Amino acid sequence: MKRLFLDCQMGVAGDMLTATLLGLLDNPNEWIKKLNQIGIPKVTYTITNKEDKGVSGYYVLVKINGIEESIEHDKNNASHYHKNHSDYTHEHVQGKHVHVEHTNKNVHGRSLQEIMDIINKLHISDKCKQNAIAVYNLIAQAESKVHQSTVTQIHFHEVGMLDAIADIVAVCVLLEALAFDSIIVSPIHVGYGTTRCAHGELLVPAPATMELLSGIPMYSDYQTKGELCTPTGAALVKYFATSFGDMPIMTPTDISYGFGTKEFERPNCIRAFVDYTDDTSDLIIEMSCNLDDMTPEEIGFCVDQLLLSPALDVFTTPIMMKKQRLATMLTVLCTLDDVEIIRNLIFKHTTTLGIRYHCCERYVLNRSAEELDWERNKIILKKSSGFGITKCKYEYDSIASIAKCNDMSLLELKRQLLKKEE
Repeated sequence: MKRLFLDCQMGVAGDMLTATLLGLLDNPNEWIKKLNQIGIPKVTYTITNKEDKGVSGYYVLVKINGIEESIEHDKNNASHYHKNHSDYTHEHVQGKHVHVEHTNKNVHGRSLQEIMDIINKLHISDKCKQNAIAVYNLIAQAESKVHQSTVTQIHFHEVGMLDAIADIVAVCVLLEALAFDSIIVSPIHVGYGTTRCAHGELLVPAPATMELLSGIPMYSDYQTKGELCTPTGAALVKYFATSFGDMPIMTPTDISYGFGTKEFERPNCIRAFVDYTDDTSDLIIEMSCNLDDMTPEEIGFCVDQLLLSPALDVFTTPIMMKKQRLATMLTVLCTLDDVEIIRNLIFKHTTTLGIRYHCCERYVLNRSAEELDWERNKIILKKSSGFGITKCKYEYDSIASIAKCNDMSLLELKRQLLKKEE
């Protein structure tokens, strides 16, 4: 199993992700050549080594027609909306980002459909095309919600659009090459203060970024002033992350640093940690509630119904609630796909008014089963292995049935089975 953890203590942006992922590949310069051959119009990638406060890594620069986009314009804020698309475009006048009136409708930018057409013509796999379009759809949906418009009305600024395509496509291509089984992303530091865009001063995170961060752990330490998380970066991690949370216990074999353009008091980078294991882990949801007004029989019935559901496990724990009332905590484990089913069953079969839940990463042993013959009877032997451990256990129902039929205790039956194995 190949696992990636992205440490976003300095936020996340598309160019930083690109640089970080390149650092995990054997020959980043060769991959830059490949990126320059995929056919994004007017776009070229370059990679350089960068050191920031003693930390070394990579920095990726995207140029359009050989020109680096002005730092005054946030390249990842690549979209904006106007009801009259022929009225304005954006120019830099003496280093300031301003509205300029035009009569040519083509100067304003391209629609989402036109961007999809560009991506579909690139020399990349169909899977990469699908992923890149899906990420751009997330950005367009966020913008349309913020501006109370439709996705088809959103137009992307010419330069920013190409730059964002370059970042998004690069990340899609590199993640396909790296082929991680899981991608864990830390809570995202968003910075604080304001950022300037075509619409004026906006609070950080900007509205579209905030929309993309919905459902994702985020924070600000109110010490690092500026916009640390861009819409492109937020959309990429929202789409590709398999989970969000603190760094799990890892044994990293590969570490990479991808830098951004801005300078802060601390290194402005995304850190990537990769570890490998032949063993298995997966993500599950743990749901629980406290019950102090149900009889044991009612709770037992609820447990029986949950055990018939897709739940992975169901158990109860005696607890003490306020005023020292005896109560029972019901806990159910399930997969991400079965959360809705389990939630509805808990509400249906208990008196609880609320259910707690959180995501857990668990280590899982590989499991198998085989049938053994014992005096014309079939006994199922369960085997599990992984993490340097091997375990064997007789399946309870099969040995219980034989013990009853032969008027034996389970202990005696197990002793005889053990002698046979010897």
